[in-house]
Amino acid sequence: MIASSYKLTAALFGIGVTLHDLEEARFLVGWSRAHLKLRFEPDPKTYWVLTSLVTVVIWIPVVGVCLSKDGASFQNALSGFALAMAVNAVLPHFTISLVTRSYSPGVGTGMLLNLPLGVLLIRERLAEPSIEPVEFWRAAVLYALLLAVGAFGSLYLSARPAGRRG
Repeated sequence: MIASSYKLTAALFGIGVTLHDLEEARFLVGWSRAHLKLRFEPDPKTYWVLTSLVTVVIWIPVVGVCLSKDGASFQNALSGFALAMAVNAVLPHFTISLVTRSYSPGVGTGMLLNLPLGVLLIRERLAEPSIEPVEFWRAAVLYALLLAVGAFGSLYLSARPAGRRG
């Protein structure tokens, strides 16, 4: 049985990720053009669509955790996504903000929502007596890598040749 506090944290995490992704989708492409030297130029409309898909993917385990009685597979996926979003708050968002001395879109929602809620989800999951830490981290890292590939893939798939702005 999944604890109600875990379900609440999962729902808050989903909201935090949604707000984070909205902030990125709205502002990241323009900000990156002004502050970063990328080898490609992301298309804002395509990036919006692909970021929305990442958001939907996050909500699958959130809803699964909230609706299922024993959602171990949903919890494993959510733990990995929590790990990915917690790391994402620091690397690249916070670090890039420090290096560029500019607010990188997503740093606020990442540091204030995704990092603490992600850590809380991971701590609550590891506190369960039935969880083997090695198995937990193996699954969490796998799901985190899958989400990272999807997120960075979104940026690259939205690319068009440099010099063509729309």
